[in-house]
Amino acid sequence: MRSRNTQAIPALADRLRLRQLRLVTALGEQGTLRRAAAALNVTQPTATKMLAECEAIFGVALYERRPRGLHATPAGREVLGLAQRVMAECGRSAAALATLEHGGGELVVGAILGATPDFIVQAVLDVKTQWPHLVVRLRGESSDQVLAMLENRTVDIAVGRFSKPTQHNLFRYEPLGDEALCVVARAGHPLLRARDLRLGDLTEQRWVLQSIETPARQILEAEFGKAGAATPGDMIEANSILTIVQLLQRSDAVAMLSEPMVRDHVASGLLGQLPVAIGARLSDFGLLTRRGETLTGVAAQFADRLRESARTGVRP
Repeated sequence: MRSRNTQAIPALADRLRLRQLRLVTALGEQGTLRRAAAALNVTQPTATKMLAECEAIFGVALYERRPRGLHATPAGREVLGLAQRVMAECGRSAAALATLEHGGGELVVGAILGATPDFIVQAVLDVKTQWPHLVVRLRGESSDQVLAMLENRTVDIAVGRFSKPTQHNLFRYEPLGDEALCVVARAGHPLLRARDLRLGDLTEQRWVLQSIETPARQILEAEFGKAGAATPGDMIEANSILTIVQLLQRSDAVAMLSEPMVRDHVASGLLGQLPVAIGARLSDFGLLTRRGETLTGVAAQFADRLRESARTGVRP
């Protein structure tokens, strides 16, 4: 026997219109009927009627009228999420059609910062060679950000790690590689000439540390523990690779970063790698896609480029 909710799905799909979902999205962005109506280029009475129709279709109030505008009810927040996902999918479909017809459109990729120099950059260059007019947008730094954007459909495809134990229920995962870790400092740092340097020898140095939520910082804390050392007291916290590199270049601070992240900086002479062995590695990162969906068009081609780079070890 079919459930009541299952029976309601066809009726909802038959009655619901995209323009009503556009209004819900606009209300979420604008906060008032007047501004939402202006964003949709309709009159305020028309917007009021559309909202009433939408609430009648769902059978619940979506917004509460308050002196400073409209406030979404719990049901309203759920419908707003639906509306945002549907409109995002419409935008992606339009971009995909433009890509097929004119070689244009866009691809939005969520990516963890550490894997970007190796896999993402090469894949971006490859797809741009095939589709010069394709706009590729890179978003995110941490796996938390990347997975949230993938769930909210603001990116088409992602490279990252699971950050919660149940996320495999939402996303498919294909491993691409892992990341070695190294300790780096500015070029010319006195410790670059040291021998038999150990992590415990660096506790009196100034460190640039990533936030405790990041896998790299958690590994570093564990390495300090194995070395019988405490977390350095002289430290600066930063997650931006640009900020970290600038801090290293302008001081005698040291930092532990993923080797792919700093490879180009070391090769160009901006940074040097200290002779400190870090036995641990960051856990695997991989290709992440939404369960129940099949990649098509340039997203599928981009995924193939990532797999090829992982298989052959191609570096940009």
